[in-house]
Amino acid sequence: MGAELVNQQGSGLLYGYQLRLPVFEGPLDVLLQLIERNQLAVTDVSLVLVTEQFIEYTAGLTDASSSALAEFMTIAARLLLLKSRSLLPKPPVVEEEEEPDDLVDRLREYQHAKLIAADLRQRDAAGLQSWPRLAVAPELPVAERLVGTTGRGLVVALRRCLARSTAKPEKYVAAPVISLLEMTRRMMVRLGRGRGSFATLVGQGATRTEYMVAFIALLTLLRQQVVSATQHGLFGDIEIARVAAEPADD
Repeated sequence: MGAELVNQQGSGLLYGYQLRLPVFEGPLDVLLQLIERNQLAVTDVSLVLVTEQFIEYTAGLTDASSSALAEFMTIAARLLLLKSRSLLPKPPVVEEEEEPDDLVDRLREYQHAKLIAADLRQRDAAGLQSWPRLAVAPELPVAERLVGTTGRGLVVALRRCLARSTAKPEKYVAAPVISLLEMTRRMMVRLGRGRGSFATLVGQGATRTEYMVAFIALLTLLRQQVVSATQHGLFGDIEIARVAAEPADD
């Protein structure tokens, strides 16, 4: 099989030089272009014939220029490199499996989903809200059986288990709730017409909540100018003295 390239011109320095090979006929640079473009296998080209024909061509010339020889050496070196690469062993090429067309698969899934949606829409319009069991339920063997008992005996056993597992209810004792008005009146009764400490007016054994309500009551009495309060030192006890007769109910 040959490639007829006689009409194509080679490079300027090698113009008129035509190769005649079993697989190619034409300029030398065209041969190199065909091989580099993978249009001609370099293994089918005999570099010995290329060299011999070029030597025969230059022998017939009266003035073979060094430029023409250099150009031939450049092209010949390139051909030799390409052929040596083709002869060296290459790593095995792993053929990748052809991936399915994702777009086609997605379109098929979409069509399948549309058919299912249409079927569900028809069942909903027809009022079919349940599906019957098509498969027959397997018969499971009975592993355990009650022997020697009656229904009354089962009821008694159930009541016994419930009585044993039920925890006794715990009594919840709610903390006493004291209002601000009640605490204010208690403090005023204990204060009388004299004076006393804040801890004494609240009372011994008072809870944390009672202390909080008593402190708010004290602030209310101070705002109403019913009592006066003094404190000696940081975190010291508060001394309370009565000023007015009775606090206003607000």
